[in-house]
Amino acid sequence: MSARDFSKAGETFIDYNGKINQIVYSIMTPLGYQVYVSAQRLQHLEKHPVAARHKNHVPHILNNPDVVTPNPDDRETHIFYKSFYGKLLLAVPVHLKDELRFAATMYDTEYIKGIKQKLLLPSEFLYLRGGFKWKQWK
Repeated sequence: MSARDFSKAGETFIDYNGKINQIVYSIMTPLGYQVYVSAQRLQHLEKHPVAARHKNHVPHILNNPDVVTPNPDDRETHIFYKSFYGKLLLAVPVHLKDELRFAATMYDTEYIKGIKQKLLLPSEFLYLRGGFKWKQWK
């Protein structure tokens, strides 16, 4: 499991909805920045059955993604994707607000957002794990 950093646990930030969030831990990503995971966002995952079953994977997805892309709808948001067993693709969108990046939610998906619609080119991937067969998810 990926190393969680609890040094900012208990600190708060305001998310993109204007709501106060309390940091539980942060994870260093291969893009070189920390992503903060809050109690409120973890609680939000409970509303989504697949996300609730896999919420313990959030640190691993952020620290060891298969691919990271900008969100074609908001390029400052990065989406971290991880394939499990070649059948399940989980996505964790990471938003930027006031110089802080935080995990917003997690969902299962059948494709990498924006590829099929040609809103995102493979050359725009921010990170691609060697050997990951991303074309299966387009």
